[in-house]
Amino acid sequence: MTAAEIRLSVAIMHHPRRRERIPPLVLDCAPLDARVVTDPDPDGVPSPLRTAKVAWRSIAEGATHHLVLQDDIRLIRGFATQVHRAIAARPEHGISLYSHWDSPQNSYLVRRAVTAGWPFAPLSLFEWTPTQGFVMPVKLARDLADYLAGIPDEVKDDDEMVVTFCREAGIPVVGTVPHLVDHRFDPTIVGHPGRFHATVFLPAPALSPEYWQLSVSAEEALARRCRSGEKLPYTVQLHRSRCLLRPLRPGTGEPVEHGFGWYWADHCGLVGVTASHVVDGFDALIEVTGLAPGLHWRLALEVWAAGYLLGADAVLVRRGEADGVWPPAAVGAGLAQAAMTSWIASGLAEPDAAGLTAEHRTALVGIGLAGVSQGWLGGWQETS
Repeated sequence: MTAAEIRLSVAIMHHPRRRERIPPLVLDCAPLDARVVTDPDPDGVPSPLRTAKVAWRSIAEGATHHLVLQDDIRLIRGFATQVHRAIAARPEHGISLYSHWDSPQNSYLVRRAVTAGWPFAPLSLFEWTPTQGFVMPVKLARDLADYLAGIPDEVKDDDEMVVTFCREAGIPVVGTVPHLVDHRFDPTIVGHPGRFHATVFLPAPALSPEYWQLSVSAEEALARRCRSGEKLPYTVQLHRSRCLLRPLRPGTGEPVEHGFGWYWADHCGLVGVTASHVVDGFDALIEVTGLAPGLHWRLALEVWAAGYLLGADAVLVRRGEADGVWPPAAVGAGLAQAAMTSWIASGLAEPDAAGLTAEHRTALVGIGLAGVSQGWLGGWQETS
C-alpha cells in the first residue's frame, strides 16, 4: 500500500476543559479532516475511556485507516504527510505516534530503535499502549470499538485496554521514530501525577519519503525483546539519577510500573557487559574532556552507564542488517540527541535536576551519547 492509497479518518478526543486547544490542533492536522469527539459526560467522573469509545466508532466513510488523537498534544510540522508515509510502511499494524519519556518499557524500546537507526520500535505487549495518537486499519478500529464498549467507563484508562486488546488479538504494535506527536505539559484529565513528554520528538524533522522503510527482519530483531524471545529480556532505565536494569517478566503478575530495578554495576554482566569496561571508558573520557565545573562525577557516570548499556544492546539487533560499524550518535544525530535529552530530563532525581545549569545538562547529553557510541563499538568488537 502506498501513501497515496491511504484514506485516513481522524477523530480528536476532546474535553471541554481544553476547548482552546481544538482550533490550532485541527488546523495542524490539515489537510486531514479531523473531527472533534467531545466527552459525552464532561461533568462526570473523568474517564478518557468514555470518550475513546465514541472516538473509535467515529470512522469516516470510505476510510482505510482510523486515527484517534487526544486534545493535549502538539504535532510535528508536516504531520499529515508523515503519518501517511508511516501507515503505508506498516499498513496492517497498530501504530502509536508517541511514547512517554520515562515509561518503564516503551521509552527504552524506542531509544533502542533510535540507536539502531530504524524508523519503528515494536512496543511492549504488556505496558500500556500510548494513545495520545494511535492509528489502526479500519476493520481493527471497529473491533477495538466493540471491545471497549463492554468495559465500564470507571476503568478510565483507555491505553491499558488498548494494549490488552492488541495482545489478545495478535495485532503487532509499533511506535514511530521519531514520534509525530508530543504531550503538552498539561495536567491530565484523570489526574495522573508526573510530567509528560515524548521520548523522541523533533518539531520539524526532515524525513525523506523513503525514511519509513523497515525490513521485516529488522522488525523481528527488535520485536524479540517484546515477545520474551530472549534468555533475559530487559530494559535500561534512568530512575532517580541511577542507571538500572529492569528484567521483563511477563506472565508473573509483576506490575509493569513497579519502581524497582537492578543496579547496573552489580548486574550488567548478566547482559554481556563488564562493569570495569564501563568505568574505564568513563574515566578515559573525563581524562580527555574533564567535567563541567559543579557537575558531580557520580551523576555523569550514571548517565554514561545508561548510554553505554543502550549502545551495547542496540548493536546486537543492528548487526544482521548493517553493512559496517559506526558510532550511532553520528547517524540521525538529531534523533539521538532528542532521545538522550528526554532520558536525562525524565530520569534525574529532583534535587539533582534542580542543581543543574544549562551547561551541566548539555554536558550530560554529550556524556550519554559518548557512552552510547562506546557501548556500541564495544559490543560490536565483543561479538565479532
